[in-house]
Amino acid sequence: MVQYANRIPALALAGMFGLAESEAWSIAEDVMAVLDGGEGALEAYQRFAGAMGRLLAAKRAEPGADVASRMLNHPAELTDEELTQDLLIMMIAGQDPTANWIGNTLRLMLIDDRFSLTLAGGRRSVGQAMNEVLWEESPAQNTFRWATRDTRLGGRQIRAGDAVVICLAGANSDPLVMQPQDAGSRGNHAHFSFGHGDHGCPFPAPELGEIIAETSVEVLLDRLPDVRLAVPANELVWRPAFRVRGLTELPVKFSPAPAVTRV
Repeated sequence: MVQYANRIPALALAGMFGLAESEAWSIAEDVMAVLDGGEGALEAYQRFAGAMGRLLAAKRAEPGADVASRMLNHPAELTDEELTQDLLIMMIAGQDPTANWIGNTLRLMLIDDRFSLTLAGGRRSVGQAMNEVLWEESPAQNTFRWATRDTRLGGRQIRAGDAVVICLAGANSDPLVMQPQDAGSRGNHAHFSFGHGDHGCPFPAPELGEIIAETSVEVLLDRLPDVRLAVPANELVWRPAFRVRGLTELPVKFSPAPAVTRV
């Protein structure tokens, strides 16, 4: 996870946001610390917010073809505080779920015979595994909303201002949405892993995440065709984060491959 799955989205987002690649990994580490909570989470958030503030200052002085520069020049004329918060949210949403989509897909392909038996040549199984992960081990598990008015939902009274925890993973298990015989079907994309409605993940973010994740899995399997778990599957440990579903590590073994020479 540290050496591959978490690094690829970090580098991709650095290019999109106009960050130096040298900053990408430290920001990704802070994102993970913020989501995991616990000791050091507040300090990680402060470092993260500081990095986004410095990015805005740099792009105001020297704009480029990147997300931060586009936001600074947007006619909405957001304040620096608003821009910093928007950058924080977008970076978190782009980094951690994508990294865990990669890790959870590789885990599934390494432990499930339906996928592991075809690692060397079954390229179609990557897309199927990715879609099954969104149903069964969604990288985004829970989110929050605040009620704008009094209402009643599921037999419970909710008052204006109440915080409501929305379990995307629970919605995916609704038998009215996904029938058992449809599990893993690449054609069924009715999951809630990207949210839904006005507060769903906006276009084209899901497509960008899919490109990054699928390319990462495809390239790894192409370069390391005999990759396999280095520990029993039941020894893999999930992160303590409440909002995301991802592994702390995914140790693997593989045969040495020749280095790729850049021309």
